[in-house]
Amino acid sequence: MELARLSLRLVFVLMLVGCSGYAPNAKLIGQDRQSVIQLLGQPERETVSPSGKKLHFPRGPAGSHTYFIQLDNDDRVIGFDQVLTEERFALITVGMSRDEVIELIGVSKITHGLARQRGYVWHYRYFTDQCKSFVIEFTQTDTVRGSGYIIRSRGKCKYVGQG
Repeated sequence: MELARLSLRLVFVLMLVGCSGYAPNAKLIGQDRQSVIQLLGQPERETVSPSGKKLHFPRGPAGSHTYFIQLDNDDRVIGFDQVLTEERFALITVGMSRDEVIELIGVSKITHGLARQRGYVWHYRYFTDQCKSFVIEFTQTDTVRGSGYIIRSRGKCKYVGQG
């Protein structure tokens, strides 16, 4: 019986530890870059601006959450955001460059080419109760042609990670 309780406790602790690396939390503020990497793993992308660096951490197999960790010029965390939100999607406009889109919401994990070499589509699955996805159509020259929402089939609305 004691062994069963010990095993159950161990499983519970492992579940908690496994979840701790999915998303950033307030304890990261002020920590150095190495602490971020120890918690979240290697970033998929890093962008640099005069105010500091931004580390990109898409999560889930289809990237249903993407976290940006902001670092100051001393490589210390000054903030973080989950960027796959409808507020951010509303900032995507026709004519915007691919790099501008990446600065706002990161790179999509799901992409599709368009017929007759008309460009390509980025498809962002994100956590929502309405089972929506946000899609962006790019031209051959990497500018936004259009964007909008699609409703996915209820049977295919599964998310991995924290909601």
